[in-house]
Amino acid sequence: MKRLFVHVPYGRLEEVKHKLIDSKISPEVYLSASDLEGHRPEEIVDDLMALRDAGLSLTIHAPFMDLNPGSVDPAVRRLTLKRWQQLGPIAEALRPQVVVVHPGFDHWRYGAAVDQWLDLASETIKELMEEYPPWVTVAVENIFEKDPWTIKALLERVNHPRVGHCFDIGHFLVFGNTDLDTWFAALGEWTVELHLHDNNGDRDAHWGMGKGIAPWDKLFSIVVRMETQPLYVIEAHTEEDALLSLDFMKRKGWLRQNTGY
Repeated sequence: MKRLFVHVPYGRLEEVKHKLIDSKISPEVYLSASDLEGHRPEEIVDDLMALRDAGLSLTIHAPFMDLNPGSVDPAVRRLTLKRWQQLGPIAEALRPQVVVVHPGFDHWRYGAAVDQWLDLASETIKELMEEYPPWVTVAVENIFEKDPWTIKALLERVNHPRVGHCFDIGHFLVFGNTDLDTWFAALGEWTVELHLHDNNGDRDAHWGMGKGIAPWDKLFSIVVRMETQPLYVIEAHTEEDALLSLDFMKRKGWLRQNTGY
């Protein structure tokens, strides 16, 4: 099983497809709402099947802009579910290892209504899992969360063996207000994927690994001790930074030891 992936927006797939195949690096493909509106599922499947036929694995990043599974507005919840459901036929055909979703929670809007948000979000995700193929794992990514407790509470309420956590260290650096030991003590058993990119803690820059302040040695000292190893997704936003991250991980020895790359 492939354990190393790189972030690729669907709109750039044709541009980088042959580089992925030649380097044998699998993609996490981000499908936006515009992608899902502008292309038939069969068309997206055909585009991605070339990667599968070349022996690459696949993960999918779901649409997230303006979506919120726990919104108090039922129309927003319905739209969120619809966008995630649109990935169902694609997942059926391509068997991605993980589908990553954003929770849509932030303490500024929902701090006084956490339980309401948790109830609504958990019901949305439960409904989604009733429709997704039985081999799909959904990973809830940390975005604006200051600490791990809201995501942990959500996963406990969903209580599904194929719903876990995607830890994004870049978001953790910008928005987090705790330490890595606390985070993984709470969510380590649910962590199925890591998003790896760097910044200086002031904005979500999506730099290559080693360019910012991310405590990489600390993170991997925790990860290598985990009972089940998560997938690694390099989520740099330029090809230069993606290659920088690959080189960084090779020099550290983390690819050979843990990714199967």
